[in-house]
Amino acid sequence: MATSLCESMRDGTILPDGTISVSGLVDEACVAMPPRQDAEDVDARDADTPDKWIKRHKDMVRLTGRHPFNSEPPLRTLQEAGWVTPPSIHVVRNHGAVPQLSWENHRLKITGVPRPCELTMDELASGNVGAVVSIPVTFICAGNRRKEQNMTKKTIGFNWGCAAVGNSVWTGVRLCDVLAYVGVERQSREHRFVCFEGPEGELPQGETGSYGTSIDMGWALDRERDVLLAFKQNGEVLTPDHGAPLRTLLPGCIGGRMIKWLCKMWVSAEPSTSHYHFFDNRVLPPHVDSQLAQDEGWWFKPEYIINHMNINSAMFEPRHNSVFRFRDSQNTTLKVSGYAYVGGGLKIIRAEISLDGGKSWEIADLTRPEDAIAEARGTDKHWCWSWWETEVDATRLLQCQEIICRAVDSNQNMQPMNLTWNLMGMMNNCLFRVKVHPMQTPGGVAVWFEHPTQPGAETGGWMTDDAGIFDPAKASDAAPGPSGVAPKRPVAAIWRS
Repeated sequence: MATSLCESMRDGTILPDGTISVSGLVDEACVAMPPRQDAEDVDARDADTPDKWIKRHKDMVRLTGRHPFNSEPPLRTLQEAGWVTPPSIHVVRNHGAVPQLSWENHRLKITGVPRPCELTMDELASGNVGAVVSIPVTFICAGNRRKEQNMTKKTIGFNWGCAAVGNSVWTGVRLCDVLAYVGVERQSREHRFVCFEGPEGELPQGETGSYGTSIDMGWALDRERDVLLAFKQNGEVLTPDHGAPLRTLLPGCIGGRMIKWLCKMWVSAEPSTSHYHFFDNRVLPPHVDSQLAQDEGWWFKPEYIINHMNINSAMFEPRHNSVFRFRDSQNTTLKVSGYAYVGGGLKIIRAEISLDGGKSWEIADLTRPEDAIAEARGTDKHWCWSWWETEVDATRLLQCQEIICRAVDSNQNMQPMNLTWNLMGMMNNCLFRVKVHPMQTPGGVAVWFEHPTQPGAETGGWMTDDAGIFDPAKASDAAPGPSGVAPKRPVAAIWRS
C-alpha cells in the first residue's frame, strides 16, 4: 500500500473545462472528454427482450440480431467522436442478458486470501482500499475485423467489422492495491493466479453459468500493468452494457479477458476452470476445424490462449462506397486516415500506406496523444490507440487499384501481408486494403472506394458476394486532403519479387 499512497487520487471527476485529470507520478495530465451521446429512450428492438430496461444508441450496428446485444458503431461515427469514445457508441460484447445490479447493494466477494472480505462499492471508491486512479485505455474485442475471416471460411464467431474498438478514461482501484489490502503482496505456490467471475446463472454454459477467467499473480501484482477494478468510464459511473457497477480492466488485452459485472474474485494455485476461460478467446492453428478441436483437445492446450492484443490498423477514410470526383477544383488530393493499436504496453511508432500492392510504403502523419500522459505517469507503457492521416495526389488514383495501410510498433512488429484463418476468427490483423474503382459520373471521371467488408449483416465489400457493386443510395463524397498538397517523401526502395 505504501506505493499507492504516493499517488494522488484521480476519481474521474469531469472538471469545469471538460477534462479529466489522469493519474501520474511525475506530472499532471488531463484528457478532454467528448460530448455524451446517451439515448433518451429504450430502443424498440429491445422492448420485448430481457434488456428492455436499457437505453441504447440507435445507430449502433447489431451483430447478433436483437438479443443479446453485441454491437459496434458505424466506422464514421467512431471516427467523428474523436480520440476518446463516448460510452453509448463504444463497442459492446454481451453473451446474454445484462444483469440488473445496483451500486448500493453490490458486493465484491474476495476469497482464497489471508483477509477474505466482501467490499461494497462505496468502500472501493473511498480510497481506503487503494488509491482511486484514472487511466486512458483502448478496449478491443479480439474479434475485431472477423468478418474478413468469415468471408474466407466460416468461423464459429459472428461478423465484427473494424469498429470493435473504443478508447476511454477508466476510473477504479488497481488490482495490486486490492490484493495488498487483503494480504497478498507476492506470488507463492498457493497464490499463483487471480480468478474473476461475474454473476451466477448469467449464461447458459458452464457449471455455474458465470463468465470467468484468470490471470497470473505476477501480472496482477505488477503496478505498471495498470490492472483495474473499474467503476467509471469517462467520468461517469459504468453503464449497464459496460459492466455496471464493477468490472475488470486489463490494459493492452483483448476484451474477452475482462469481466463485466464483477461479483467474485479469488486467489488460487490453479487457473480458472470457467467454461469461457477454455472455450473462448483462443487462436488455434489454421488446420484445426471445430471437429478436430474437440477430438484432439485443442481447447485445453494452454499455449493457444490469447491475452494481449496484436498490432492492427484500419482505414477511416476514404469511406466505403465514397466517391472522389476529379473535376471538383478542391480535389487535388485525397484524405487517407485511420487508426492503429497494439497490446502489451507497446506503442505505435509509425503508420504507412501503399498504392502499389505493398511493393513500396509511404509514411503517414501519426497522432499519439498518449505520449504526454505516459510521460506524466513516468512510464513507457502505452495503452491507447493512435490515429494517422496523410494525403494522396489525385493524379495517382487512376493508376491505383487499392490503398493499403499497415502499422509498426516499438518492437518492430508489423501487420502480415495476408490473412491467416482460425476457427474463432480472432486477432485478424492482415493488411487493411481498400479497393479503388474508376467510374463515370455526370460530372466526369471519378473513382469510388470499397472496404473489405461491412459489419454484421450489412451488405457491401470486396470480400463479399457484393464485391465491385457500387450502391448509389449509400454513396458519400470522399474527403479531399486538408492542405491540398501531398507530402513529398520519396520512396527509398521498391520490393521486387
